[in-house]
Amino acid sequence: MNKQQTGFTLLEVLIALAILAISSLAVISQTGQSLTQLERLHLKTTAMVVADNQLALLQAAPDWPAVGSQTKSVKLGEQQWQVSTDISQTSDPWLRKIEVIVSPVQQADNVLALLVGYRGKH
Repeated sequence: MNKQQTGFTLLEVLIALAILAISSLAVISQTGQSLTQLERLHLKTTAMVVADNQLALLQAAPDWPAVGSQTKSVKLGEQQWQVSTDISQTSDPWLRKIEVIVSPVQQADNVLALLVGYRGKH
């Protein structure tokens, strides 16, 4: 009598496992890249909030802003930020240009947010 075999051979199972392992590595690699991108986006968003807050403070201040540059450290969340503010004159004597640059304190050359605004003298 001739018995007919059913099921998978050992070679077929090994090939299927190899394909599964390779595809799992690709998914894990992509997940790691996504987490890195998500962390970077979170940092950029927080830096933009810091820049927006600094610009709003300068625009709402009762005193006319003096021309010049200033750098200070600001804490938002659990992160320390370096905030550089540059106030310059424009062609209109009644208008000042305000440029705010934000970067992490430990990576001062890594600019995450740059915001430009103007303030008129009322």
